[in-house]
Amino acid sequence: MFTFQFSNRYLLTIVGSFCLLVSGAMAQAPQDKKDLNISAKDKQIVLQELKQSMSKKYVFPEVADQVNTMLDQRYRNGEYDKFTSAREFAKTLTTHLQQQTKDKHLNVFFEAKEIPTTEANGEPSPEEKNRMDAEERQFMQAVNYGVERVERLGGNIGYFDLRGFGPTEIVGHAISAAMTLLNASDALIIDLRKNGGGSPQTVALIASYFTEPEVHLNDIYNRAENKTTQIWSTPYTAGPRYDKNKQVYILTSQRTFSAAEDLSYTLQSLKRSITVGEVTGGGAHPVDGQRLHPHFVASIPFGRSINPITKTNWEEVGVKPDILSSANDALGIAHRKALEHLLAKEKHPGKKADIQRTLDKLTKEIQNGTK
Repeated sequence: MFTFQFSNRYLLTIVGSFCLLVSGAMAQAPQDKKDLNISAKDKQIVLQELKQSMSKKYVFPEVADQVNTMLDQRYRNGEYDKFTSAREFAKTLTTHLQQQTKDKHLNVFFEAKEIPTTEANGEPSPEEKNRMDAEERQFMQAVNYGVERVERLGGNIGYFDLRGFGPTEIVGHAISAAMTLLNASDALIIDLRKNGGGSPQTVALIASYFTEPEVHLNDIYNRAENKTTQIWSTPYTAGPRYDKNKQVYILTSQRTFSAAEDLSYTLQSLKRSITVGEVTGGGAHPVDGQRLHPHFVASIPFGRSINPITKTNWEEVGVKPDILSSANDALGIAHRKALEHLLAKEKHPGKKADIQRTLDKLTKEIQNGTK
């Protein structure tokens, strides 16, 4: 899950955190590897701002207190004295934060280029806002809006390889186009094995193709505002909804994270999908961007997801597949299961023979290790 107010989305985009969320999934934009020396005074400022942000925003206040105590202790013990590299200091802080909390969404990022301040209301200036919008659109276009591959597999099984959940207003048309192409398939495989997350609104958009209109999908509790926001499937979709009688498989790996886990968990909870692969990364907390220093920004998990069916989420434990397998084997298994299901219910002799031939060929490929 990855959600934010506009100003925080702006801060996180500045340091490329969206790229980090989908690292190894979408093609990454070039990242700045420059470093700066950091003074003792600047380290103290970063730590102080980080502790204040944790106290004010972190989803679990008692955990925030534990983190701040840990940071104070490490500072008093001189553990941060040796760091002169700003980049290494940020990486070390992230390691310490995640060791304490087990929260993979809690990060500190370094940026060599100075991070602009926001205006009094927390929003970027109009000029910065326009620049950030343009950069985000350019990045999403460069990775084809997260749509890596749309394919018709043997036996008329649809295949949708999605590498990230970009902002709905940017990627919505690409998602709708893909779903329209896949609508005629007899079963569908959605590949999230290399998907690191993104926007919960785009999760809702995709989930809407597999549910009735206005189905309760998720809740997000905001600790600082003490408010719960409900997320529902959309009243309509740009293309036809996927036939509820057709099977949907979702492929997962250990790298499946955040919003990708949200879609997996949501459709699994609704009994609308069959998950195949590995237990996922375990990140269910939406994040907030907080500027700590002209060259440091933190992603602070400010809330938690609450599934309306299970009343919990996948934080730390991950999404547990219905069919556990290695990530490499997941596609072949899902394809075979889909074909077996179609074969069992098909009445037309010609179609049944086609499915059987496809299944035999796939089974042979799996046995020979070529699939």
